[in-house]
Amino acid sequence: MKELRADIKNKTFKRAYLLYGHEKYLVRYYENLLKETLLAPGASVMNLDIFEGGTISAKRIYDAVQTVPFLNDYRLVMARGTKLFVSGRKADSEEAADILRDIPESTVLAFVEDEVDKRLRLFKKVGETGRIVEFKTPTDKELSEWVKNMIKKRGGGIARDAVSALLRATAHNMEALSAEIEKLTGYVGEGAEIKVSDIESVCAPALETQIFDLVGAVGDKKPARALDIFSNMLLMKEQPLVVLTMITRQFRLVLQSKAMAEKGRSNNDIANFLSIRGFVVTECLRQANGFKTDDLIAALKDCLEADMNIKSGRIADKLAVETLIVKYAS
Repeated sequence: MKELRADIKNKTFKRAYLLYGHEKYLVRYYENLLKETLLAPGASVMNLDIFEGGTISAKRIYDAVQTVPFLNDYRLVMARGTKLFVSGRKADSEEAADILRDIPESTVLAFVEDEVDKRLRLFKKVGETGRIVEFKTPTDKELSEWVKNMIKKRGGGIARDAVSALLRATAHNMEALSAEIEKLTGYVGEGAEIKVSDIESVCAPALETQIFDLVGAVGDKKPARALDIFSNMLLMKEQPLVVLTMITRQFRLVLQSKAMAEKGRSNNDIANFLSIRGFVVTECLRQANGFKTDDLIAALKDCLEADMNIKSGRIADKLAVETLIVKYAS
């Protein structure tokens, strides 16, 4: 990402880019930054081609790449979600790889993809002739700094404990964070400091956060609190079967985190192995204190049974989840 920033800042563009990764907010941010930097105001109509979807042919991309820019230094060709970087479009993928040999200096070709297969020739070819940028979700520390800077740019401030509360409420999702920051700065007013109480008043907790709280209440043996959280989730139109799936996932993460911690693995090792954020590991290990290993294994079996009973019509979905909550919270 640093190299991409340097390309944009110095206007020393590669002929081809591949932008991909889990953090869609950053993908879109740099996609737009490329447009703004490459194309002068008013020049995008004649010098920007955007192709979307998994049926776009390599031939159409090639024709756009070879078109000379009109009254502008560069032409930008954006190809989104083409599926040329995963198996299934071998012929087009190979043809697209050949396109990279002959991109004019006045053209920048940018692929924006959800998934990539690093073994494909096209992926390797972009790496050789252009730049590949994977956008991973920033670390907790990086996100904290980003939040503070975003609020500072809007003329406000945020208390230290409020940063943690905001990250937790949005489950560290940058897109959700951006939207919540917009709401919070408008709520507290220009120049004011955002406090935890403001976040509690304004921000609706993400589904993942609510699941943390629900399973935490179960582990703390607080059935009324757990059922109250579940009821609130239903009021927010969450489907019981979706909630059950998330509860199952959380029980599994708690069990895995607990087992790995008992073997001496660090929080960072656990996060990397399970492909989850550091704050999720911390939360899982805290919740693990409320469960024996055998109870977690039994809970996972009961979650699977509840899922099958719901789908077979043997029990109502809401009742199945409530029964599961009460059993392990009591």
